Amino acid sequence: MKMFGLKRIVDEKVDKTVNMASDVVNRLLDTSYKGGLFSMIIVTIVWVSIFLYIAFYYAYMPSLMFTRPVHMQFKSCYSDKGICDYPSAHVQLTKNHQLLMIGQKYKMTVDVELPESPVNEEIGMFMLCVRLGDKYGYLISSSCRSSRLRYKSQLYRLIHTLFMVPFYLTELSAEKQLIQLEMFTDYEEDQLHPVTDIYFEILNHDIQIYSTKLNIIANLGGLRYLMFHWPILSACLGIGSNLLFVFFVFSMSWRHIYGPEVYKNEPNDFLDRSERLDEFDSEDESEVSDDLCKKEFLPYKFSSSNLMIPEQ
Repeated sequence: MKMFGLKRIVDEKVDKTVNMASDVVNRLLDTSYKGGLFSMIIVTIVWVSIFLYIAFYYAYMPSLMFTRPVHMQFKSCYSDKGICDYPSAHVQLTKNHQLLMIGQKYKMTVDVELPESPVNEEIGMFMLCVRLGDKYGYLISSSCRSSRLRYKSQLYRLIHTLFMVPFYLTELSAEKQLIQLEMFTDYEEDQLHPVTDIYFEILNHDIQIYSTKLNIIANLGGLRYLMFHWPILSACLGIGSNLLFVFFVFSMSWRHIYGPEVYKNEPNDFLDRSERLDEFDSEDESEVSDDLCKKEFLPYKFSSSNLMIPEQ
């Protein structure tokens, strides 16, 4: 008997130890599963917030600068040396799609590189005109600006030439000037007539030009200015706001799916109703059985109000 009692005690101890170990293992597995799931959700939320900010940045921020070379063309004269018409050029920005962003202001400048030749010195002032058109040939806007070579006195020219002789001989520099003309200061794209073609014309026959270049620069302001000049600060603020929004949406979805409110209304109401129906049915059945036991079965007595009167 003592051996059987000792064996039972040992079996109980072993069972308790096994149960405790299984409980600990189950808790560890549950904790690791919940921790892994939570970490995966956090990583997903962070990456979604970063992706949303990057998508917003590329959709909201315009291209800062567009540069196009301008190749001037002219007709030479047969009788005399020189140019018979004004130097002009046509630059096609795009064919069908829209290049500039709607609602963004742009500054358009033209860089004209002129040699410091006696001809250009004698010309003095010259005029540059720019016309903007859409793909159907509609004139959107036009602008003309005047300029000339910067004046240099004989003494300044002599000292500058002596100083720059080594650079001129090695072709690291040249006797030229770069003149920048601001054609449009705050140009804003028209949604109905987007700019696709730009026409240039210099109103002088004798001017000598090295090269010409068009620059379209975005005038950033407000949130775009902040996002461009302070990218780290704006990225932290944007990703942080996206984190709050995505985490709020996720928590509301989680509460709606797995929250306790789902299990409070319909199942309890259904159980309460079923219990009440069972009680009501049981009470009615007991009352009817008692009446049938105490009394004999009597046929149903129709009242005069229940009888149907035949038609006459």
